[in-house]
Amino acid sequence: MKNEVYKNNLENEYSESSSLEHRRLLGQFFTPYQVAKFMAEWILLHPKKQMTILDPATGFGIFERALTELKRKKKLSFDLWEIDNNIANKLKLVARELNLDSCLVQEDFLKNGWNKKFDGIIANPPYFKHHFINQKERVYQEVCLRAYFKFSLQTNVYCWFLIKSINLLADGGRLAFIVPSEFLNANYGEKIKDYLKQIGIVLHLINIDFNENVFDNALTTSVIILAEKGNKKHNHINFYSVHNLAELKSLKTFLEKHPKKTYKITELDSKTKWRNYFNGNGEKKLPPSVVPVSVFGRFSRGIATGANDYFALSKLEITEYKLPTKHLVPCITKATHAKDISFDAEEFEKLRENNKKVYLFNGEGANDSYGSRYIDEGKHRGVHLRYLTRNRNPWYALEKRPVAPIWVNVFGRNGLKFIWNTSHCVNLTCFHAFSPSDIGKNYLSIFFLYLHSKIAKELFDREKREYGNGLEKFEPNDLNKTMMIDFRLLENQDKSILSELQRDFLQSRKERRPVVLEKADKIFRKYTKATF
Repeated sequence: MKNEVYKNNLENEYSESSSLEHRRLLGQFFTPYQVAKFMAEWILLHPKKQMTILDPATGFGIFERALTELKRKKKLSFDLWEIDNNIANKLKLVARELNLDSCLVQEDFLKNGWNKKFDGIIANPPYFKHHFINQKERVYQEVCLRAYFKFSLQTNVYCWFLIKSINLLADGGRLAFIVPSEFLNANYGEKIKDYLKQIGIVLHLINIDFNENVFDNALTTSVIILAEKGNKKHNHINFYSVHNLAELKSLKTFLEKHPKKTYKITELDSKTKWRNYFNGNGEKKLPPSVVPVSVFGRFSRGIATGANDYFALSKLEITEYKLPTKHLVPCITKATHAKDISFDAEEFEKLRENNKKVYLFNGEGANDSYGSRYIDEGKHRGVHLRYLTRNRNPWYALEKRPVAPIWVNVFGRNGLKFIWNTSHCVNLTCFHAFSPSDIGKNYLSIFFLYLHSKIAKELFDREKREYGNGLEKFEPNDLNKTMMIDFRLLENQDKSILSELQRDFLQSRKERRPVVLEKADKIFRKYTKATF
Protein backbone atom coordinates (compact mmCIF):
# COMPACT_ATOMS: atom_id res chain seq x y z
CA MET A 1 0.00 0.00 0.00
CA LYS A 2 2.98 2.36 0.46
CA ASN A 3 2.97 3.43 -3.17
CA GLU A 4 -0.74 4.18 -2.94
CA VAL A 5 -0.74 6.27 0.23
CA TYR A 6 -0.02 9.63 -1.39
CA LYS A 7 -2.17 9.23 -4.47
CA ASN A 8 -5.88 8.81 -5.26
CA ASN A 9 -5.50 5.10 -5.98
CA LEU A 10 -7.66 4.03 -3.03
CA GLU A 11 -10.50 6.32 -4.05
CA ASN A 12 -10.23 5.35 -7.72
CA GLU A 13 -10.30 1.62 -6.93
CA TYR A 14 -13.37 2.07 -4.74
CA SER A 15 -15.14 4.13 -7.41
CA GLU A 16 -14.53 1.36 -9.94
CA SER A 17 -15.75 -1.40 -7.62
CA SER A 18 -18.84 0.34 -6.17
CA SER A 19 -21.87 1.62 -8.02
CA LEU A 20 -22.44 5.31 -8.56
CA GLU A 21 -25.89 4.86 -6.99
CA HIS A 22 -24.33 3.58 -3.75
CA ARG A 23 -21.87 6.47 -3.60
CA ARG A 24 -24.58 9.02 -4.30
CA LEU A 25 -26.79 7.48 -1.62
CA LEU A 26 -24.08 8.17 0.94
CA GLY A 27 -23.03 11.44 -0.68
CA GLN A 28 -19.51 10.15 -1.41
CA PHE A 29 -17.47 12.33 -3.79
CA PHE A 30 -13.72 12.07 -3.39
CA THR A 31 -11.16 14.88 -3.22
CA PRO A 32 -8.14 15.06 -5.57
CA TYR A 33 -4.94 14.58 -3.59
CA GLN A 34 -3.49 17.91 -4.73
CA VAL A 35 -6.51 19.74 -3.29
CA ALA A 36 -6.17 17.74 -0.07
CA LYS A 37 -2.52 18.85 0.30
CA PHE A 38 -3.46 22.47 -0.31
CA MET A 39 -6.08 22.32 2.44
CA ALA A 40 -3.74 20.43 4.77
CA GLU A 41 -1.19 23.24 4.45
CA TRP A 42 -3.76 25.63 5.91
CA ILE A 43 -4.36 23.39 8.93
CA LEU A 44 -0.62 23.01 9.58
CA LEU A 45 -0.09 26.78 9.73
CA HIS A 46 -1.41 26.51 13.30
CA PRO A 47 1.48 27.46 15.62
CA LYS A 48 0.94 24.55 18.02
CA LYS A 49 3.39 21.64 17.80
CA GLN A 50 0.83 19.16 19.13
CA MET A 51 -2.52 19.33 17.40
CA THR A 52 -5.85 17.56 17.65
CA ILE A 53 -7.41 17.05 14.21
CA LEU A 54 -11.03 16.20 13.35
CA ASP A 55 -12.10 14.74 10.03
CA PRO A 56 -15.89 14.21 10.26
CA ALA A 57 -16.16 12.42 6.90
CA THR A 58 -12.84 10.62 6.54
CA GLY A 59 -13.37 8.25 3.64
CA PHE A 60 -10.05 6.61 2.81
CA GLY A 61 -8.11 9.25 4.71
CA ILE A 62 -7.10 11.51 1.84
CA PHE A 63 -6.56 14.45 4.22
CA GLU A 64 -4.76 12.32 6.78
CA ARG A 65 -2.41 11.09 4.07
CA ALA A 66 -1.75 14.70 3.01
CA LEU A 67 -1.23 15.90 6.60
CA THR A 68 1.16 13.02 7.26
CA GLU A 69 3.21 13.79 4.18
CA LEU A 70 3.47 17.49 5.12
CA LYS A 71 3.57 16.94 8.93
CA ARG A 72 6.33 19.56 9.54
CA LYS A 73 7.54 18.06 12.82
CA LYS A 74 4.14 18.32 14.46
CA LYS A 75 2.55 15.67 16.63
CA LEU A 76 -0.94 15.06 15.31
CA SER A 77 -3.75 13.09 16.90
CA PHE A 78 -6.87 12.40 14.85
CA ASP A 79 -10.57 11.83 15.47
CA LEU A 80 -11.79 10.08 12.31
CA TRP A 81 -15.48 9.61 11.53
CA GLU A 82 -16.64 7.20 8.82
CA ILE A 83 -20.10 5.66 8.64
CA ASP A 84 -19.55 3.31 5.65
CA ASN A 85 -18.30 -0.03 7.04
CA ASN A 86 -16.56 -1.09 3.83
CA ILE A 87 -14.59 2.15 3.69
CA ALA A 88 -13.93 2.10 7.45
CA ASN A 89 -12.25 -1.32 7.18
CA LYS A 90 -9.88 0.00 4.53
CA LEU A 91 -9.34 3.18 6.55
CA LYS A 92 -8.06 1.11 9.47
CA LEU A 93 -5.34 -0.28 7.21
CA VAL A 94 -4.45 3.21 6.02
CA ALA A 95 -4.21 4.49 9.62
CA ARG A 96 -1.95 1.56 10.52
CA GLU A 97 0.25 2.09 7.46
CA LEU A 98 0.63 5.80 8.31
CA ASN A 99 1.13 5.00 11.99
CA LEU A 100 -1.57 7.51 12.89
CA ASP A 101 -2.40 8.39 16.46
CA SER A 102 -6.12 8.10 15.74
CA CYS A 103 -9.54 7.17 17.03
CA LEU A 104 -12.02 5.84 14.46
CA VAL A 105 -15.73 6.46 15.11
CA GLN A 106 -18.17 4.55 12.93
CA GLU A 107 -21.27 6.59 13.71
CA ASP A 108 -23.29 9.44 12.21
CA PHE A 109 -21.28 12.61 12.91
CA LEU A 110 -24.37 14.84 12.91
CA LYS A 111 -26.01 12.90 15.73
CA ASN A 112 -23.02 12.47 18.03
CA GLY A 113 -20.04 14.25 19.54
CA TRP A 114 -20.47 17.94 20.44
CA ASN A 115 -18.18 18.27 23.46
CA LYS A 116 -14.60 17.94 22.23
CA LYS A 117 -12.80 20.91 20.66
CA PHE A 118 -10.13 20.64 17.95
CA ASP A 119 -7.13 22.61 16.74
CA GLY A 120 -7.79 21.63 13.14
CA ILE A 121 -10.87 20.42 11.27
CA ILE A 122 -10.59 19.32 7.67
CA ALA A 123 -13.21 17.65 5.48
CA ASN A 124 -14.98 16.94 2.25
CA PRO A 125 -18.39 16.19 3.81
CA PRO A 126 -21.09 14.10 2.13
CA TYR A 127 -23.26 15.84 -0.41
CA PHE A 128 -26.94 15.13 -0.85
CA LYS A 129 -30.19 17.09 -0.70
CA HIS A 130 -32.04 17.77 2.53
CA HIS A 131 -34.86 15.38 1.54
CA PHE A 132 -32.54 12.40 2.14
CA ILE A 133 -31.09 13.40 5.51
CA ASN A 134 -31.79 10.74 8.13
CA GLN A 135 -33.88 12.25 10.96
CA LYS A 136 -33.72 15.66 9.31
CA GLU A 137 -35.80 17.42 11.97
CA ARG A 138 -33.57 16.14 14.76
CA VAL A 139 -30.41 17.29 12.97
CA TYR A 140 -31.96 20.69 12.24
CA GLN A 141 -33.09 21.30 15.79
CA GLU A 142 -29.84 20.23 17.42
CA VAL A 143 -27.57 22.25 15.11
CA CYS A 144 -29.75 25.36 15.52
CA LEU A 145 -29.73 24.91 19.31
CA ARG A 146 -25.98 24.37 19.56
CA ALA A 147 -25.12 27.21 17.16
CA TYR A 148 -27.65 29.62 18.70
CA PHE A 149 -28.89 30.40 15.22
CA LYS A 150 -31.99 29.53 13.23
CA PHE A 151 -31.14 28.04 9.84
CA SER A 152 -33.41 26.76 7.06
CA LEU A 153 -34.86 23.28 7.33
CA GLN A 154 -34.02 22.89 3.62
CA THR A 155 -30.28 23.09 4.34
CA ASN A 156 -28.26 20.41 2.54
CA VAL A 157 -26.27 17.91 4.58
CA TYR A 158 -22.78 19.24 3.83
CA CYS A 159 -23.75 22.58 5.38
CA TRP A 160 -24.78 20.88 8.62
CA PHE A 161 -21.30 19.29 8.70
CA LEU A 162 -19.75 22.72 8.17
CA ILE A 163 -21.80 24.48 10.83
CA LYS A 164 -21.24 21.77 13.43
CA SER A 165 -17.51 21.67 12.70
CA ILE A 166 -17.22 25.45 13.12
CA ASN A 167 -18.69 25.00 16.60
CA LEU A 168 -16.07 22.36 17.45
CA LEU A 169 -13.08 24.62 16.74
CA ALA A 170 -10.86 25.39 19.71
CA ASP A 171 -9.57 28.93 20.18
CA GLY A 172 -6.98 29.54 17.48
CA GLY A 173 -8.32 26.54 15.57
CA ARG A 174 -8.20 26.28 11.79
CA LEU A 175 -10.80 24.81 9.45
CA ALA A 176 -10.49 23.72 5.80
CA PHE A 177 -13.56 22.41 3.99
CA ILE A 178 -14.27 21.69 0.36
CA VAL A 179 -18.00 21.71 -0.39
CA PRO A 180 -20.37 22.38 -3.27
CA SER A 181 -20.71 26.12 -3.82
CA GLU A 182 -24.48 25.73 -4.18
CA PHE A 183 -25.22 27.18 -0.73
CA LEU A 184 -23.60 30.48 -1.71
CA ASN A 185 -26.26 30.93 -4.39
CA ALA A 186 -29.31 29.07 -3.09
CA ASN A 187 -32.20 30.46 -1.06
CA TYR A 188 -31.53 28.23 1.96
CA GLY A 189 -27.94 29.52 1.91
CA GLU A 190 -28.98 33.04 2.96
CA LYS A 191 -29.13 31.95 6.59
CA ILE A 192 -25.77 30.20 6.36
CA LYS A 193 -24.16 33.32 4.87
CA ASP A 194 -25.73 35.39 7.65
CA TYR A 195 -24.18 32.99 10.16
CA LEU A 196 -20.73 33.06 8.55
CA LYS A 197 -20.80 36.86 8.59
CA GLN A 198 -21.90 36.91 12.23
CA ILE A 199 -19.22 34.55 13.60
CA GLY A 200 -16.40 36.22 11.66
CA ILE A 201 -14.03 33.28 11.27
CA VAL A 202 -14.02 32.74 7.49
CA LEU A 203 -10.99 34.31 5.82
CA HIS A 204 -10.84 32.81 2.35
CA LEU A 205 -13.41 31.44 -0.13
CA ILE A 206 -11.77 29.79 -3.14
CA ASN A 207 -14.09 29.05 -6.03
CA ILE A 208 -13.06 26.11 -8.21
CA ASP A 209 -13.48 27.04 -11.88
CA PHE A 210 -16.91 26.13 -13.23
CA ASN A 211 -15.42 24.29 -16.20
CA GLU A 212 -13.57 21.85 -13.98
CA ASN A 213 -15.43 19.20 -12.03
CA VAL A 214 -13.42 18.62 -8.84
CA PHE A 215 -15.85 16.17 -7.28
CA ASP A 216 -15.79 12.65 -8.65
CA ASN A 217 -18.92 12.15 -10.79
CA ALA A 218 -20.78 15.02 -9.10
CA LEU A 219 -22.58 17.56 -11.23
CA THR A 220 -21.58 20.49 -9.08
CA THR A 221 -19.15 23.34 -8.62
CA SER A 222 -17.12 23.57 -5.45
CA VAL A 223 -15.60 26.04 -3.04
CA ILE A 224 -12.75 25.69 -0.56
CA ILE A 225 -13.47 27.38 2.76
CA LEU A 226 -10.49 28.38 4.90
CA ALA A 227 -11.32 29.70 8.37
CA GLU A 228 -9.54 30.56 11.59
CA LYS A 229 -11.02 31.12 15.05
CA GLY A 230 -8.91 34.03 16.27
CA ASN A 231 -9.10 36.23 19.34
CA LYS A 232 -11.06 38.78 17.32
CA LYS A 233 -13.63 38.36 14.58
CA HIS A 234 -12.34 38.88 11.08
CA ASN A 235 -14.00 41.86 9.42
CA HIS A 236 -13.43 40.83 5.81
CA ILE A 237 -13.50 37.82 3.46
CA ASN A 238 -11.22 37.20 0.48
CA PHE A 239 -12.80 35.77 -2.68
CA TYR A 240 -10.65 33.85 -5.19
CA SER A 241 -11.34 31.99 -8.43
CA VAL A 242 -9.08 29.23 -9.74
CA HIS A 243 -9.13 27.88 -13.28
CA ASN A 244 -7.13 24.68 -12.82
CA LEU A 245 -5.73 22.59 -10.00
CA ALA A 246 -2.16 23.65 -10.79
CA GLU A 247 -2.99 27.01 -9.19
CA LEU A 248 -3.45 25.19 -5.86
CA LYS A 249 0.08 23.77 -5.81
CA SER A 250 1.27 25.94 -2.92
CA LEU A 251 -0.93 27.57 -0.29
CA LYS A 252 1.74 30.14 0.62
CA THR A 253 2.21 31.24 -2.99
CA PHE A 254 -1.52 31.24 -3.58
CA LEU A 255 -2.36 33.50 -0.65
CA GLU A 256 0.50 35.87 -1.47
CA LYS A 257 0.12 36.20 -5.23
CA HIS A 258 -3.23 34.92 -6.49
CA PRO A 259 -5.70 37.62 -7.59
CA LYS A 260 -8.49 38.13 -5.10
CA LYS A 261 -11.39 40.38 -4.30
CA THR A 262 -11.67 41.48 -0.69
CA TYR A 263 -14.95 42.62 0.84
CA LYS A 264 -15.73 43.88 4.30
CA ILE A 265 -18.31 41.75 6.10
CA THR A 266 -20.60 44.76 6.15
CA GLU A 267 -20.42 44.98 2.33
CA LEU A 268 -21.63 41.40 1.79
CA ASP A 269 -25.34 40.93 1.13
CA SER A 270 -26.61 37.47 2.13
CA LYS A 271 -29.56 37.80 -0.25
CA THR A 272 -27.19 38.24 -3.18
CA LYS A 273 -25.75 35.19 -4.90
CA TRP A 274 -22.18 35.24 -3.67
CA ARG A 275 -20.89 34.02 -7.04
CA ASN A 276 -21.12 37.73 -7.91
CA TYR A 277 -18.41 38.52 -5.38
CA PHE A 278 -16.04 36.10 -7.11
CA ASN A 279 -16.58 37.55 -10.58
CA GLY A 280 -16.66 41.22 -9.57
CA ASN A 281 -20.36 41.84 -10.15
CA GLY A 282 -20.71 42.52 -6.45
CA GLU A 283 -18.94 45.82 -7.02
CA LYS A 284 -21.23 46.92 -9.84
CA LYS A 285 -24.15 49.01 -8.71
CA LEU A 286 -27.40 48.89 -10.64
CA PRO A 287 -29.07 52.12 -11.73
CA PRO A 288 -32.24 53.14 -9.87
CA SER A 289 -34.25 52.87 -13.10
CA VAL A 290 -34.32 49.05 -13.07
CA VAL A 291 -37.15 46.91 -11.65
CA PRO A 292 -37.64 43.16 -11.03
CA VAL A 293 -38.86 41.01 -13.90
CA SER A 294 -41.86 40.16 -11.70
CA VAL A 295 -43.28 43.64 -12.38
CA PHE A 296 -44.00 42.53 -15.95
CA GLY A 297 -44.91 38.92 -15.26
CA ARG A 298 -43.69 35.73 -13.66
CA PHE A 299 -41.82 32.64 -14.73
CA SER A 300 -43.04 29.37 -13.26
CA ARG A 301 -41.86 25.81 -13.68
CA GLY A 302 -43.47 23.53 -16.21
CA ILE A 303 -45.88 20.68 -15.50
CA ALA A 304 -44.38 17.87 -13.42
CA THR A 305 -46.25 14.67 -14.22
CA GLY A 306 -44.21 12.35 -12.01
CA ALA A 307 -44.31 9.75 -14.79
CA ASN A 308 -43.59 11.13 -18.24
CA ASP A 309 -43.33 7.62 -19.63
CA TYR A 310 -47.05 7.22 -18.88
CA PHE A 311 -48.53 10.70 -19.28
CA ALA A 312 -46.60 11.80 -22.40
CA LEU A 313 -48.01 10.19 -25.53
CA SER A 314 -47.29 10.01 -29.23
CA LYS A 315 -49.78 9.84 -32.08
CA LEU A 316 -49.32 6.06 -32.38
CA GLU A 317 -49.82 5.50 -28.65
CA ILE A 318 -53.01 7.57 -28.71
CA THR A 319 -54.28 5.43 -31.57
CA GLU A 320 -53.27 2.24 -29.79
CA TYR A 321 -55.20 3.15 -26.63
CA LYS A 322 -58.03 4.82 -28.58
CA LEU A 323 -57.90 7.87 -26.36
CA PRO A 324 -60.35 10.67 -27.25
CA THR A 325 -59.02 14.21 -27.68
CA LYS A 326 -60.89 15.44 -24.60
CA HIS A 327 -58.31 13.58 -22.47
CA LEU A 328 -55.32 15.01 -24.35
CA VAL A 329 -53.36 18.23 -23.83
CA PRO A 330 -50.89 19.41 -26.50
CA CYS A 331 -47.52 19.76 -24.81
CA ILE A 332 -43.84 20.38 -25.47
CA THR A 333 -42.21 17.51 -23.58
CA LYS A 334 -38.53 17.97 -24.46
CA ALA A 335 -36.38 21.07 -24.82
CA THR A 336 -34.89 19.65 -28.03
CA HIS A 337 -38.33 19.74 -29.68
CA ALA A 338 -38.17 23.55 -29.84
CA LYS A 339 -35.12 24.09 -32.02
CA ASP A 340 -35.29 27.82 -32.72
CA ILE A 341 -36.50 31.05 -31.08
CA SER A 342 -40.13 30.48 -32.00
CA PHE A 343 -42.56 27.57 -31.84
CA ASP A 344 -45.90 27.54 -33.68
CA ALA A 345 -48.71 25.21 -34.72
CA GLU A 346 -46.78 24.14 -37.80
CA GLU A 347 -43.80 23.05 -35.68
CA PHE A 348 -46.14 21.15 -33.41
CA GLU A 349 -47.72 19.35 -36.36
CA LYS A 350 -44.30 18.26 -37.63
CA LEU A 351 -43.50 16.73 -34.26
CA ARG A 352 -46.89 15.03 -34.11
CA GLU A 353 -46.48 13.52 -37.58
CA ASN A 354 -42.99 12.31 -36.65
CA ASN A 355 -44.57 10.42 -33.78
CA LYS A 356 -42.98 12.49 -31.04
CA LYS A 357 -44.59 12.56 -27.61
CA VAL A 358 -46.47 15.85 -27.88
CA TYR A 359 -49.62 15.12 -25.87
CA LEU A 360 -50.30 14.66 -22.17
CA PHE A 361 -52.98 12.37 -20.84
CA ASN A 362 -55.27 14.08 -18.36
CA GLY A 363 -57.51 11.54 -16.72
CA GLU A 364 -59.53 13.94 -14.61
CA GLY A 365 -63.19 13.42 -15.42
CA ALA A 366 -62.41 10.38 -17.60
CA ASN A 367 -65.67 8.46 -17.25
CA ASP A 368 -65.65 6.88 -20.70
CA SER A 369 -64.39 3.35 -21.26
CA TYR A 370 -61.15 4.28 -23.07
CA GLY A 371 -60.07 6.87 -20.50
CA SER A 372 -60.89 4.50 -17.64
CA ARG A 373 -59.00 1.71 -19.37
CA TYR A 374 -55.87 3.88 -19.63
CA ILE A 375 -56.14 4.80 -15.96
CA ASP A 376 -56.24 1.07 -15.19
CA GLU A 377 -53.17 0.67 -17.37
CA GLY A 378 -51.42 3.23 -15.17
CA LYS A 379 -52.31 1.30 -12.05
CA HIS A 380 -51.04 -1.89 -13.66
CA ARG A 381 -47.68 -0.15 -14.26
CA GLY A 382 -47.62 1.16 -10.70
CA VAL A 383 -47.70 4.77 -11.83
CA HIS A 384 -50.10 5.71 -9.03
CA LEU A 385 -47.49 4.68 -6.45
CA ARG A 386 -44.76 7.05 -7.61
CA TYR A 387 -43.79 10.02 -5.44
CA LEU A 388 -45.67 12.82 -7.21
CA THR A 389 -48.68 10.78 -8.29
CA ARG A 390 -49.40 9.30 -4.87
CA ASN A 391 -49.51 12.83 -3.48
CA ARG A 392 -52.03 13.97 -6.10
CA ASN A 393 -55.78 13.54 -5.89
CA PRO A 394 -56.71 12.00 -8.20
CA TRP A 395 -53.28 10.67 -9.15
CA TYR A 396 -54.02 10.88 -12.89
CA ALA A 397 -54.97 14.58 -12.91
CA LEU A 398 -52.45 17.04 -14.35
CA GLU A 399 -51.29 20.26 -12.76
CA LYS A 400 -53.20 23.16 -14.23
CA ARG A 401 -51.00 25.48 -16.28
CA PRO A 402 -52.00 28.06 -18.89
CA VAL A 403 -50.42 28.13 -22.33
CA ALA A 404 -47.49 30.53 -21.97
CA PRO A 405 -46.35 32.96 -24.68
CA ILE A 406 -42.66 32.62 -23.71
CA TRP A 407 -40.62 29.59 -22.65
CA VAL A 408 -37.08 29.47 -21.32
CA ASN A 409 -34.80 26.47 -20.92
CA VAL A 410 -34.00 25.32 -17.39
CA PHE A 411 -30.47 24.04 -18.05
CA GLY A 412 -27.91 25.13 -20.61
CA ARG A 413 -24.23 25.74 -21.33
CA ASN A 414 -24.54 28.70 -23.67
CA GLY A 415 -26.86 31.00 -21.79
CA LEU A 416 -30.62 31.17 -21.66
CA LYS A 417 -32.73 30.16 -24.63
CA PHE A 418 -36.04 32.03 -24.87
CA ILE A 419 -38.79 30.82 -27.20
CA TRP A 420 -41.77 32.74 -28.55
CA ASN A 421 -44.72 30.33 -28.38
CA THR A 422 -47.76 30.83 -30.61
CA SER A 423 -48.91 27.20 -30.45
CA HIS A 424 -51.53 25.82 -28.07
CA CYS A 425 -48.93 23.77 -26.18
CA VAL A 426 -48.31 23.78 -22.48
CA ASN A 427 -44.84 22.70 -21.35
CA LEU A 428 -43.22 20.16 -19.05
CA THR A 429 -40.38 21.01 -16.64
CA CYS A 430 -37.84 21.17 -19.49
CA PHE A 431 -38.93 24.81 -19.73
CA HIS A 432 -40.03 27.52 -17.35
CA ALA A 433 -43.07 29.41 -18.63
CA PHE A 434 -43.64 33.16 -18.55
CA SER A 435 -47.09 34.58 -17.85
CA PRO A 436 -47.32 38.36 -18.27
CA SER A 437 -48.90 40.60 -15.66
CA ASP A 438 -51.51 43.17 -16.68
CA ILE A 439 -48.64 45.64 -17.09
CA GLY A 440 -46.52 43.11 -18.96
CA LYS A 441 -49.22 42.36 -21.54
CA ASN A 442 -48.64 45.82 -22.98
CA TYR A 443 -44.94 45.12 -23.52
CA LEU A 444 -44.83 41.40 -24.32
CA SER A 445 -43.16 41.66 -27.75
CA ILE A 446 -40.60 44.18 -26.46
CA PHE A 447 -39.97 41.96 -23.43
CA PHE A 448 -39.19 38.99 -25.67
CA LEU A 449 -36.73 41.07 -27.70
CA TYR A 450 -35.16 42.42 -24.51
CA LEU A 451 -34.63 38.88 -23.17
CA HIS A 452 -32.15 38.28 -26.00
CA SER A 453 -30.23 41.52 -25.45
CA LYS A 454 -26.76 41.87 -23.97
CA ILE A 455 -28.14 43.90 -21.07
CA ALA A 456 -30.58 41.13 -20.14
CA LYS A 457 -27.83 38.52 -20.31
CA GLU A 458 -25.60 40.56 -18.01
CA LEU A 459 -28.40 40.96 -15.48
CA PHE A 460 -29.55 37.34 -15.65
CA ASP A 461 -25.94 36.23 -15.13
CA ARG A 462 -26.10 37.71 -11.64
CA GLU A 463 -28.81 35.22 -10.66
CA LYS A 464 -27.77 32.00 -12.39
CA ARG A 465 -26.62 28.85 -10.65
CA GLU A 466 -23.58 27.07 -12.05
CA TYR A 467 -22.82 23.38 -11.93
CA GLY A 468 -19.99 21.17 -13.12
CA ASN A 469 -18.57 21.38 -16.63
CA GLY A 470 -20.10 24.79 -17.32
CA LEU A 471 -23.71 23.75 -16.87
CA GLU A 472 -26.00 26.63 -15.87
CA LYS A 473 -29.42 26.51 -14.24
CA PHE A 474 -32.13 29.02 -13.34
CA GLU A 475 -34.99 28.43 -10.95
CA PRO A 476 -38.16 30.44 -11.71
CA ASN A 477 -37.52 32.78 -8.82
CA ASP A 478 -33.98 33.46 -10.03
CA LEU A 479 -35.56 34.83 -13.19
CA ASN A 480 -38.39 36.67 -11.45
CA LYS A 481 -36.14 38.64 -9.13
CA THR A 482 -33.62 39.57 -11.83
CA MET A 483 -33.56 43.31 -12.37
CA MET A 484 -34.47 44.70 -15.79
CA ILE A 485 -35.25 47.90 -17.65
CA ASP A 486 -38.54 49.52 -16.68
CA PHE A 487 -40.41 49.54 -20.00
CA ARG A 488 -42.82 52.12 -18.63
CA LEU A 489 -40.04 54.66 -19.13
CA LEU A 490 -39.84 53.99 -22.87
CA GLU A 491 -40.73 56.84 -25.16
CA ASN A 492 -43.50 56.11 -27.66
CA GLN A 493 -41.15 56.32 -30.63
CA ASP A 494 -38.77 53.79 -29.03
CA LYS A 495 -41.66 51.47 -28.23
CA SER A 496 -42.71 51.50 -31.88
CA ILE A 497 -39.17 50.84 -33.09
CA LEU A 498 -38.63 48.00 -30.61
CA SER A 499 -41.94 46.34 -31.56
CA GLU A 500 -40.90 46.47 -35.20
CA LEU A 501 -37.47 45.07 -34.34
CA GLN A 502 -39.09 42.17 -32.50
CA ARG A 503 -41.05 41.22 -35.61
CA ASP A 504 -37.87 41.52 -37.66
CA PHE A 505 -36.00 39.41 -35.09
CA LEU A 506 -38.53 36.57 -35.29
CA GLN A 507 -38.59 36.59 -39.09
CA SER A 508 -34.85 36.98 -39.67
CA ARG A 509 -32.36 34.26 -40.43
CA LYS A 510 -29.92 33.43 -37.64
CA GLU A 511 -27.04 35.31 -39.24
CA ARG A 512 -29.04 38.57 -39.31
CA ARG A 513 -30.35 38.42 -35.74
CA PRO A 514 -27.23 39.96 -34.10
CA VAL A 515 -27.72 43.04 -36.28
CA VAL A 516 -31.30 43.40 -35.05
CA LEU A 517 -30.26 42.91 -31.44
CA GLU A 518 -27.52 45.50 -31.75
CA LYS A 519 -30.10 48.08 -32.81
CA ALA A 520 -32.33 47.10 -29.89
CA ASP A 521 -29.40 47.24 -27.44
CA LYS A 522 -28.66 50.83 -28.37
CA ILE A 523 -32.20 51.79 -27.41
CA PHE A 524 -32.22 49.73 -24.20
CA ARG A 525 -28.90 51.28 -23.10
CA LYS A 526 -30.48 54.73 -23.19
CA TYR A 527 -32.70 53.74 -20.28
CA THR A 528 -30.06 52.23 -17.99
CA LYS A 529 -27.65 55.18 -17.85
CA ALA A 530 -24.99 52.62 -16.92
CA THR A 531 -22.87 49.84 -18.33
CA PHE A 532 -23.21 46.83 -16.06
